[in-house]
Amino acid sequence: MLVIQNAEVFSPAPLGKLDILVGGAKILAMEPHIDPAVLPGETEVLDARGMLLVPGFIDGHQHFTGGGGEGGFQTRVPELTISMNFSNGVTTAVGLLGTDSLTRSIENLYAKTQAFNAEGMTAFMLTGAYWHPSPTLTGSVARDMVFLQPVIGVKLALADSRGPHIDAKDLAALASDVQVAALVANKPGIITVHTGIRTQGLDLIFEIVEQFEIRASIFVPTHINRKGGKLTSQALALAEKGCVVDATCSQAPLEPDSPRLTAADFACMARDNGLLGQVSFSSDAGGSMPIWNQDRSRIIGMGVGMPSSLLFELDLLVNKKGVPLEQALMPLTTTPARIYGLENSKGALRVGMDADLLTIDPASFEIRDVVALGSVAVRNKIVEKKGYFEHGSDTSIHA
Repeated sequence: MLVIQNAEVFSPAPLGKLDILVGGAKILAMEPHIDPAVLPGETEVLDARGMLLVPGFIDGHQHFTGGGGEGGFQTRVPELTISMNFSNGVTTAVGLLGTDSLTRSIENLYAKTQAFNAEGMTAFMLTGAYWHPSPTLTGSVARDMVFLQPVIGVKLALADSRGPHIDAKDLAALASDVQVAALVANKPGIITVHTGIRTQGLDLIFEIVEQFEIRASIFVPTHINRKGGKLTSQALALAEKGCVVDATCSQAPLEPDSPRLTAADFACMARDNGLLGQVSFSSDAGGSMPIWNQDRSRIIGMGVGMPSSLLFELDLLVNKKGVPLEQALMPLTTTPARIYGLENSKGALRVGMDADLLTIDPASFEIRDVVALGSVAVRNKIVEKKGYFEHGSDTSIHA
């Protein structure tokens, strides 16, 4: 068993200073004081004095097997490692494919998802990719969802020249397939929508919600934090209809002329409209961040999404935007837990929940310790729980 002592606990709601008892991957008790000496068996103590204790981050958009490839084979991004996630506070993640579903496959993604689960992180995946009909493992999106345990939905691209050119009937049919499969398999059943820069934005989603009476909440539009009128207005309007809209996190401050908003800026906008609870944050970890020439015909540079962007945006939201920590944590904890059907096990600290939690130094706003499913994964910024082929590598957290 593990006792975490003297922490200032945010569940995300502020609970004050508490000790937490962990055993069998679960939170067993949360009390003002827990004495390890009276507990049966061997008990490890983690002193979190002066630390904030918060739920582990849930990242709903990661390219487990790497993304990229738009600039040639040499630009294929390598696979993520479990230490990349643990060192940045991610204890639960959802993997998906990106632009390249030619040299990457659903089979590879399934294997990597199960590898992460075997290594001690909670991992799920989406079938599909940019295209429609969606690439699948079993031959259909619905069968993937029903018969493959980690598959909780499908990915699709809209408003992107690299994505499919589908009509309302195609999208409505896909949504119906996902809804039925979700009922049969008792899964959340979501369609994560990569939102490109083309002028139609999310028009097609509005069309099928109105014409076919498809529930809006099945869709999770992502990459929606861009400057300018239409997409922002559409994202907020869909949030009012029950969608959770997903903001892609930045790794550093954006230039004034950037077409993007930080996830923190978008969250503040949603908060001003009473919609903060409908916003999630994700890192796009492992995804390529292409730099295009002026007419977007050729890639002239390539960046890579990293899980560290989640903490950067949380820091920005709390320490620059002045949003209370209990609210700022929502896009990383309770909201993604709700849309991924995990609200009874993830995203909050209470007795009976999975023991996924982080300690954060309030002065530096750096992650010090990470517990994933009851095991210490990071201790004093040193990753202890590594991937199968990572042992011997330097996996410390560098400031």
